Amino acid sequence: MPANGVVVAPQPLAAEVGADILRSGGTAHDAAVAAALVQTVVDPFMCGIGGIGVAQVYEAGTGDPAIIDFYGRVGSRARPDQWAKAARRSAEGKTYVKDFPNHLGYQSILVPATVAGLAAIHARGGRLPWRELVLPAARIARAGFPFYAYITDYFLDTHQYPRGEHVPPFDQFIRAAPAMVALWHHPDGSLYRVGDHFANPDYADTLDHLAQAGPDAFYRGALAERIAADLVANEALVTAADLANCRAITRPALRGSYRGHAIATASPGGATILQTLNILEGYDLAALGHGSAEHLHLVASAMRLAFGDRAGLSGELAQDEAAIATLASKERAAELRARIAAADLPTTEARESPGTTHLTVADRHGNVVAMTHTLALGSGVVTPGLGFMYNNGMHSFDPLPGKPHSIAPGKARLSAMSPTLVFRDGQPYAALGSPGSNAIVNAVAQVISNLLDFDLDPAAAVSVPRIHCEGGATLLESRTPRAVATALAALGHQPRPRPFAYDSLQGRIQLVVAGEADWRGASDPRRDGGVAAYA
Repeated sequence: MPANGVVVAPQPLAAEVGADILRSGGTAHDAAVAAALVQTVVDPFMCGIGGIGVAQVYEAGTGDPAIIDFYGRVGSRARPDQWAKAARRSAEGKTYVKDFPNHLGYQSILVPATVAGLAAIHARGGRLPWRELVLPAARIARAGFPFYAYITDYFLDTHQYPRGEHVPPFDQFIRAAPAMVALWHHPDGSLYRVGDHFANPDYADTLDHLAQAGPDAFYRGALAERIAADLVANEALVTAADLANCRAITRPALRGSYRGHAIATASPGGATILQTLNILEGYDLAALGHGSAEHLHLVASAMRLAFGDRAGLSGELAQDEAAIATLASKERAAELRARIAAADLPTTEARESPGTTHLTVADRHGNVVAMTHTLALGSGVVTPGLGFMYNNGMHSFDPLPGKPHSIAPGKARLSAMSPTLVFRDGQPYAALGSPGSNAIVNAVAQVISNLLDFDLDPAAAVSVPRIHCEGGATLLESRTPRAVATALAALGHQPRPRPFAYDSLQGRIQLVVAGEADWRGASDPRRDGGVAAYA
């Protein structure tokens, strides 16, 4: 059994708080809850209690990992043709809604399920009282912190380059509501800058209330009444009944294997991870050399085929069950592998989206939690006096009715979030996950391959150059040699170097690996670094 525990997160303060919880006798479940709540304070555009997500949890010795689904669902006031007449096609070929009501404002909000997810994680394996897990985040929100560079990077929209017309401009987002303006601007109207002292007493009060009243208070009781009253008054699609009925769903993990290692992951995104790995399993990647044109040709081809195969998924797991089983099968991978030699590859363009965060925790008892949570891109809505923003998950749905992922009340968004565990000899060997929209699945697949095909250590596995492809251009980091890009073009790909050596749109993996005596953690350097905090 590893002698220590570890918490890995893109936000150093969140990882440190999680490690403190482990030192005080908490489990990985406790540490994950506390660290995630700190993430909502110090990375407030990537995640929040108004958000959604998914976790994978493993209790030591059970051999039975479970998925805790709090993906977020469409409110009961939504209609399939909600924005059909306002649907438009951008110059980039992407569907969007005129004036962005599914991106900004109250109608863009899915039922916020993050608090329900955290409560389910805690109930499954927590030892410490809920109150002790919430108060560290409340104290940080009240005392404040220096406004971190990664927050202002969101303000500058750097890694979303180039921003298409299908996404609302940042200024419209940051000024979407008076409470939003008050939260992120100085009294003179200027945005917070790197290093400015930032405190959020309203959010501290909200967290204090949740600490004392418990997680159910977010959905029923005085706090829930304030939330529901604001949503109803502003014609949100989410109702008081939707809040009261919100539950996290616990289900079995999707299982597969790669190079003799069992893999457990979350559907539907995990099906694409398994399919990509299954395709690659037919090749001796190590013999090609990591990062060679021949290696990246196979990786990009596998990505294109896997993304092309998932196009018919709806996001509803019960409805997609048979399709997911097919996607994750070795037999389907063998069929697709034959198409690489025939250069018969899809050409769908990539979706680029910077939101979301992740944390991975393992304790000295062998419990593991990997959790991805998000605000999507953020709705710009803050209920006055509560201090947190709601998600805008409605932008992920097809505004045209009759499509696999069209709008329907109670429907889950089609998400790429996929916290994943790799097993060796029946015990957890690696746990990982990532932010990054659709790049999540490609980042997770590549890091698993880095570990199992190339025997890279954890820091190298998350740091070496990656690629991302969904069917059109293959996005390359600027560290990729020009000769490799030229060779990929000759092999039929469309290499597109992006102006970042460490590109956050390639995902930001948070990885834990079991060594002979200790857990080892590595935080992806693609967004202002991160930390592995040990206990």
